[in-house]
Amino acid sequence: MKRGFGLIEVLVAAVVLGFLLVGLNTMQKGNRESILRVRARDVANVVAQDVIDSISALGSASVPNALWACKDADAEKLEPSLCRTRDFKGATGNVTVPYSVTVEVKQDEEDIQTVNEETTFVKLVEDPDDKINVKHNLSKQIDVKVEWDFKNSKQSINMSSIIR
Repeated sequence: MKRGFGLIEVLVAAVVLGFLLVGLNTMQKGNRESILRVRARDVANVVAQDVIDSISALGSASVPNALWACKDADAEKLEPSLCRTRDFKGATGNVTVPYSVTVEVKQDEEDIQTVNEETTFVKLVEDPDDKINVKHNLSKQIDVKVEWDFKNSKQSINMSSIIR
């Protein structure tokens, strides 16, 4: 009667354990990449909100209607300060993620009304006495687009706000 394990059984157990460890390692690497992707998106949200807050602090009267961009050739104004980078610890070491920001400031569409075939940036409000009062409402819409590359694919978020 034989007791213990033979060499073949030990080798089969080692191979099975090896496959399990490779599978677990692959899952762990995928989890790290997912976390890195989520962190990069969170930073993009922070960048967009920071840009909106900075422009909002100026007020709508101080901000001209224009299209600014970090690198875009179609932009009216190039603004290198809109280019941002962030370093992350990734599965394969540190990863530097560059963010490119495009900002468009335009008149809020709700404030534009046509009066006598002329476009004005006011709202017309009628009062009960049938008098027409002109109410100035100089709000502007800010559209911010933040783009970055992740794993050879272009990622982006868009954020909008209204400032008065």
